[in-house]
Amino acid sequence: MTLPVSLQAVIDEMDTFGDDFHPYLNQLTGELVTISTEEIQAVEQGDDLDDDSEWAPDEIQTVRDILSSADYLPLPSQFEIHEYAIMERFCLALEDEAVGRELWRQMHGSGAFRRFKDALYRYNMADTWFAYRQTAFAEIATTWLEAHHIPYVRDEREVRR
Repeated sequence: MTLPVSLQAVIDEMDTFGDDFHPYLNQLTGELVTISTEEIQAVEQGDDLDDDSEWAPDEIQTVRDILSSADYLPLPSQFEIHEYAIMERFCLALEDEAVGRELWRQMHGSGAFRRFKDALYRYNMADTWFAYRQTAFAEIATTWLEAHHIPYVRDEREVRR
C-alpha cells in the first residue's frame, strides 16, 4: 500500500453500512469503497448491464473488480462489530449502576435499539454513549487493520483513549 489508511475513515465506513451496503478497502491504494447489495446482485446474476442499463459502466466495473480481486478486503461486518455487545459493555461500565441497569433493561425485546437511545437522551448520556461507541469502533478497526498488516494513521477526530 502506498499510503497509510486513515483510521477515522475506516471507522466512518464501518459506521455507515448495513444490510444493503458493504464497505471494502483496497489494500494497494488505501481507497475505501462501499457497494450496495443491489449492485453485487446485478453483477453476480449477470443482469443486462449494457449501455441502456441503470448502472454506470464504471460503477459496474468497480463492483466486478471488488468481487474478483484479492486487493479488496471487506471491512468488519455488523456481525463482527456486534453493537449489541458494545451496548452491554457500556451499561456495565457506567459508574451510576442504577442508570446502567435501566439502560440494560431497555435493550431487551422488540425495539431495543430505539428504547436504548431514548433512555440515553432521557438520562443525558447520549454524548457519553457515542464517545464509548466511537472508542469501541476504533478498537475493532485497529485490530482489523493490524490483523491484515495495513498501516494506518490516527486522525484528529478520533476519540483518544
